[in-house]
Amino acid sequence: MKYFHELTEKEYQSLHMDLTWSHLAKDYPQPLWCDYPHAVGALGCWSLIGHLVTGEDYCKDCRCHKSSKPGKSK
Repeated sequence: MKYFHELTEKEYQSLHMDLTWSHLAKDYPQPLWCDYPHAVGALGCWSLIGHLVTGEDYCKDCRCHKSSKPGKSK
């Protein structure tokens, strides 16, 4: 299984436009550190689905990063 942010540029560009977001999310789920509800989706994380996220460092200051939740440690 490959996470959505791990897709290469070639893989990202070749995603079939006839796939549904739920199918994409099943095949390429959001990163484990991401707490954004349905991040891989039409109304999901724009940075993630826009292929800007390259790793956890990109998301470390996001309010949806699991470590930013009260009671969670980094």
